[in-house]
Amino acid sequence: MLPLRCSWSLARANYSTKARKHIVARYSDEFPEKLLNRKQKVPTHMYIANAEAAARISQYLEPHFQSSGCDTVMELNSGAGYFTRHLLDRESQFRRIILLESMDHFMPRIQELHALYPERVKVRQGDFVNLWKLVYMDKMDGGSRVADLLGDVPQKAFTDDINMLVFGAVGSYQFFKHLINSLIFQTSLFNLGRCEMILAMPPPIYIHLTCNNEIGYLIYRSTSVLFQILFEHKFIAKVPREDFLPQQTVYNPTKSSKLVKVQSINPEYLYLVKFTPRRNLHELCQSQDLPALWFFIKQNYVSRRNRIIPNLEKWVPGCGPRLIINPQSSESVKPIYPDELPKKLPQYSCQSTTMSTRNYYPGINIYTQFGDLLPSQVLTLFSQFRQWPEYGESSFLASLENALLKLETANDEQNLEDGVTLPEEDDVEADEMLEEESADTASTSAKRRRNASS
Repeated sequence: MLPLRCSWSLARANYSTKARKHIVARYSDEFPEKLLNRKQKVPTHMYIANAEAAARISQYLEPHFQSSGCDTVMELNSGAGYFTRHLLDRESQFRRIILLESMDHFMPRIQELHALYPERVKVRQGDFVNLWKLVYMDKMDGGSRVADLLGDVPQKAFTDDINMLVFGAVGSYQFFKHLINSLIFQTSLFNLGRCEMILAMPPPIYIHLTCNNEIGYLIYRSTSVLFQILFEHKFIAKVPREDFLPQQTVYNPTKSSKLVKVQSINPEYLYLVKFTPRRNLHELCQSQDLPALWFFIKQNYVSRRNRIIPNLEKWVPGCGPRLIINPQSSESVKPIYPDELPKKLPQYSCQSTTMSTRNYYPGINIYTQFGDLLPSQVLTLFSQFRQWPEYGESSFLASLENALLKLETANDEQNLEDGVTLPEEDDVEADEMLEEESADTASTSAKRRRNASS
């Protein structure tokens, strides 16, 4: 008789084999074998698997499409074209449909759509999810990969209405970090205008980007603060994970994992969400000060225990009393979508609010930590710091200049993140939650972290 653990493992293996055979039998006519035969930890590229799933998603997005006056839509990895058909049905609204595809397998079918609608459907082959890699390659050899990939995207001023809608399913944490950097350094995608993104994404990434400090500092990080300052965001719906290919492996947390409470939230779903760069971003922080804001947040959120006054006094000695004795009245922030009920949001995620440069944290003292502040309060603190007369001669600017030099010489965007700031505490576990790393990448990252901490 087999031991209980052994028999359970065999049963699970048999079930997985049957499930895989079912997936192959159902989808092999439409999808390549590589999307069917291997489950992935956190797939970076995902495809809508069938027409029923596309129809459900189209229903969820109906009110958002109706309220948008944008006539251009970009679909990422349209694959078998299930959702593309719903975009084509909106002939009066979407006069231009841009299809970006990263897999050769789907290109003949997508090119057929271009042949049928030569003026309306534009096709480009490229990896939009790894846009940051194209930016780096262009920087290295002076190429035009990004410009070529985005050649059909209309260009508008940042304060104008959105220049296009982007729809897709993305599981890459690095992609969202690149969107932040694109806004901060005014490069890549957001150089063409404020595009609105409607994406299906893994719950842990969305929770990380939209949480507040109540979840704990392991999840509430510099990227959370930056994302909420830069973007307005709205949760739309949960969509079944099984409606997307490739399939995802089951998460099996270790007993010592600190991430169970996040990883265990809705693993059988993806979150359908919408986010847009704030139209008034450059009123909240002038474009030339955005890199300083980015560096200010990155440096001060290296550790969850960093205290505000001791940290700022390293750059501006004696500034503490100005923060403790603040005669200014605070301006509260308001929800951007008042009809959005907080109790219907995913656990730990927060409503998107307005931002203010006068949303002061009440009662700052020498023990107040950066992790105590909400994103709008961090923006307010930076605005105060930026307006102090000592700012222009502070050591902060020298540190910022060194960071920007590292940015120019970094050999990829991940090395930029690691080179400009010390690794945040528990980043190894956080990376496991948010993205799938290859063995080589994980080993390299671990070595960098050990070297930095030694």
